[in-house]
Amino acid sequence: MPKASKRPKTPETAPATPGGARSGGLSAADPHAWVEQQGVPATDQVELPKLLIDEVIGQDEAVEVARKAARQGRHLLLLGDPGTGKSMIAKAMAQILPDRQLDDVLVYANPADENRPGVRVMRGGRGRQALAASGVKARRRAGTGLLADVVVLLALLGVGLWFLFTAADTFQGLMILGLFLIVGIVYFGMSKGGRKKVAALVPNLLIERPGHPVPAPFVDATGSSAGALFGDIRHDPYQSGGLETPTHERVEAGAIHKADKGILFIDEINVLRLDSQQQLLTAMQDKKYQVTGKGENSSGAMARTAKVPCDFILVAAGNMDVIDPAAQGEHVGLHPALRSRIRGYGYEVYVRAVMEDTDENRHKLVRFVAQEVRRDGSIPHFTPEAVAEVIREAQRRSGHTGKLTLRLRELGGPVRTAGDLARDAGHERTTVDDVLRAKDMSMSLEYQVTRRGIETTTAREALQTDGAVVGTATGASFLGTGETGEPAGLVVPVEADATISSDRHRGGLFVGGGLEHSSTLGDNVGAMLKRLRGHDMAGIDIHVQSLLQQEGATVDSLGAATAVACISSLEDLPVRQGTAVVGALAVSGRLRSVDGVTQMIEAASDVGYATVVVPAANENDILLEHRYRGRVEVVLADHLADALPHVLDAPAHRVKAIGDALRRKRKE
Repeated sequence: MPKASKRPKTPETAPATPGGARSGGLSAADPHAWVEQQGVPATDQVELPKLLIDEVIGQDEAVEVARKAARQGRHLLLLGDPGTGKSMIAKAMAQILPDRQLDDVLVYANPADENRPGVRVMRGGRGRQALAASGVKARRRAGTGLLADVVVLLALLGVGLWFLFTAADTFQGLMILGLFLIVGIVYFGMSKGGRKKVAALVPNLLIERPGHPVPAPFVDATGSSAGALFGDIRHDPYQSGGLETPTHERVEAGAIHKADKGILFIDEINVLRLDSQQQLLTAMQDKKYQVTGKGENSSGAMARTAKVPCDFILVAAGNMDVIDPAAQGEHVGLHPALRSRIRGYGYEVYVRAVMEDTDENRHKLVRFVAQEVRRDGSIPHFTPEAVAEVIREAQRRSGHTGKLTLRLRELGGPVRTAGDLARDAGHERTTVDDVLRAKDMSMSLEYQVTRRGIETTTAREALQTDGAVVGTATGASFLGTGETGEPAGLVVPVEADATISSDRHRGGLFVGGGLEHSSTLGDNVGAMLKRLRGHDMAGIDIHVQSLLQQEGATVDSLGAATAVACISSLEDLPVRQGTAVVGALAVSGRLRSVDGVTQMIEAASDVGYATVVVPAANENDILLEHRYRGRVEVVLADHLADALPHVLDAPAHRVKAIGDALRRKRKE
């Protein structure tokens, strides 16, 4: 009979083993040995590139397209997992663009219609000069008008006083003085409109630029409201009575206008409201967009300026739900016309989440650690050994042997935490011990909550890590998606009992305890039992349930453990309690790969299991922490029959007969 092979406890690569299973091993040298072989220096001696685009790691295809888009002025849509460098690529595009002369934008009052302010565009640096000249002119006219008003008021007051002192009747003199004062007040109120017109001569310097060529602007409009994105006309508390602020003075530029001749970056583009996406599309097409009031209760809602230049390159980013309507849920989604505009006048790029574990890419991760340290500015540089541990964490977070994660934002968490620990301890450089401590401290909140819940809800009285018991097998499941941090593995006992059926001519398989939530587990286990016993299953009922108490945990990974528990109860053969078995079960008996296999193995080791049987299809997904490699033995199995010799505590000939029956396809 083919034998399943055991995963070696050392990190060296082991040869494949014939017969239904393969041995596992790392596809590249251990990072610590590699650092020593390559002579990797401490991070303070690592030379960093000058351009931001050259700091982007592992996204060679995206960087090449970004360079081309920047040179040709094309729009760009970046899709991929969070933390893979999308915003960094957008910033780098602005750095690639050549220095250019930008424009000033002034907003003028419109004498014909105060709700339609005019717009004037001039070369950068000249807007301030125009503003100063208009201010001088306005002050002169205002001064002349004020002097005239003062002269008139003094004249009226003088005439009134003259009548007061010359009149024969004092009461009559007071009446005439009061009349002149009323006339003066009315005149002053009427002349205020003229002064307001004089004040309107001063324009609003909406956008001010230097008078010489400067780097292209980069504007991050992620999460901006409609007013912040497209501009707005501020609310005026004095909307009537002659006290209102002139409309042109209340105009505010939007992000699209500030990004003129530069880069406009919008992350999570699919959550932007559809009406905002339509306005964005219009701005992209016309390269000019007018500013209008966004507040419904403000007088500014009636105002609308002339069009303001907004000739920008749009760099939009998002996750895969941008192009997967079924995954959007409550998200708005990307407007088809907007995506068509990007595709027709730009590029779409899928940003990678992993890269090959090669010497070149490992050197890039060394540079990444150096970049993070220098960007932080307050943590010590890393020793070569500490960098090696970061590379090992990159291997682990990739989820596959021979790969390195490119979710570098999350990988930067342990780097900064390790630096903080080193700084607090007074270390001159961050050591490997600091990184190991940081890895435990920087677990995601989701992981911490999950682990805490497992500790309080797992039925530990049912976990037995020694001896042998009939009808009880141990499987594993996991919680979490892995989109942020890591999922958490949990150990799940599965118990089965074979009883006499009330119907002597029929038997049945009854699953519970959470196993019923899988649409295929019960049928596939039933097929294995029928293949094993055939017509002999008539009159036998098998009741099986798991002690899965965590809502949202995976169920299919308990398929192998469920089958082992049922076979043990049916054949009255004990199961080794020190061995856990993980894997989804196919109808043919093949063990299918499962997600989170590394976390499941580590969870089993944490509660005392010395051996874990996993699908051979998961061989390249097992990336155990170094501390687990001497504590747990991993067995790879292609078929349920390959797992039985490691799980059942029974004579070899009995186990072989069961395995042969499970592999044999019945013709009757």
